[in-house]
Amino acid sequence: MTSRERVLAACKHQQPDRVPCDAWFRDDVRRNFMKWLGIKDVESLYKFLGIDFRTIGVQEIDQKYLAKTNGVLGDNVELTGERFIFHENGVFEDNWGVMRKNGSDGLYTEWLDGPLAEAESSDDLDKFPWPAMDILESQESVNKKVAAIRASGDYAIRGSISNPYKQAWQMRGMENMLCDMMLEPEFALDLMTRLGAYYKEKGVRLAKAGVDMIGIVGDIATQQTLLFSLDVYRTIMKPVLVDMIHAFREINPDLLMFFHSDGNLTMVMDELIDTGFNLVNPIQPECMNVYEIKDKYGDRITMHGTVSIQELLPNGTVDDVHREIGKIIDYCGKDGGLVICPSNLIQNDTPMENILALYEEVNGKPLR
Repeated sequence: MTSRERVLAACKHQQPDRVPCDAWFRDDVRRNFMKWLGIKDVESLYKFLGIDFRTIGVQEIDQKYLAKTNGVLGDNVELTGERFIFHENGVFEDNWGVMRKNGSDGLYTEWLDGPLAEAESSDDLDKFPWPAMDILESQESVNKKVAAIRASGDYAIRGSISNPYKQAWQMRGMENMLCDMMLEPEFALDLMTRLGAYYKEKGVRLAKAGVDMIGIVGDIATQQTLLFSLDVYRTIMKPVLVDMIHAFREINPDLLMFFHSDGNLTMVMDELIDTGFNLVNPIQPECMNVYEIKDKYGDRITMHGTVSIQELLPNGTVDDVHREIGKIIDYCGKDGGLVICPSNLIQNDTPMENILALYEEVNGKPLR
């Protein structure tokens, strides 16, 4: 099977020739892993590991914002290398007006403030200078990115966009947004709907370009439960997501939908399926029993993830990794419905040998 055939078979709950796999690395970890292996570029790494996915997004190219930027972000955070408007004390501002600062270890970014933190009504939303759709990467450019991947190999292509909720809380502040969803639901829905229209346009461009699936990415849970009630999901988040998915599937009825949120999603699994998602990531093993999820939902979703980056990969032995991944593949990979992937970005406390063991187990052979 080709990678694309393998992924599509698994998502149709058919048994592929082997369980498909994906790779999520911190950039610094990936660089170190490539150096350890003696591999010089990312594409060669993915081919070496047998990665079945390639992921693209739709860039935001805001020339007016870029003209205001005054520096490039350093350290080893997720946004390293991008241009921002820098203020005092290392605070930097993005094109939405969200303020962040790198943490003292230079590895993670801290949210500080958002442009709608003081908003009180939809009138304040009307006054906000929303980014114009014309800052988005052109359809022609997105088409070329997909075509280039197709030309390089038959991979499953995932387009990635943000969950409107993620952008909403960053603009509003987490505490404010959670309070809005409980106490000012009409305002919260208004904000989510406006953001949904923006991310829907990104997804439409991806769907028109011919991606195999679109991932909607943004955390909605802690390791105990959802950040908000199930009723809030149904009345504020779900309508926005349903509208987005409907627009994408008008372009391609067979388009697969992928949902990412860390944390315990057990309570919302039925709702995610009803919303229209085919793959749920990461089925975080610290707080979700991957075997119970397979038993209950294995014929309705594809589990993407399942590999612990908190315990197994950093703290286990090579034998532990082989043994645990083998158990997950044997049980959860039966009749398809499984993609093996770290439950989030592999962190820099993870031994190189354990990363290699993960992909050796998936491929069923030594890779080195």
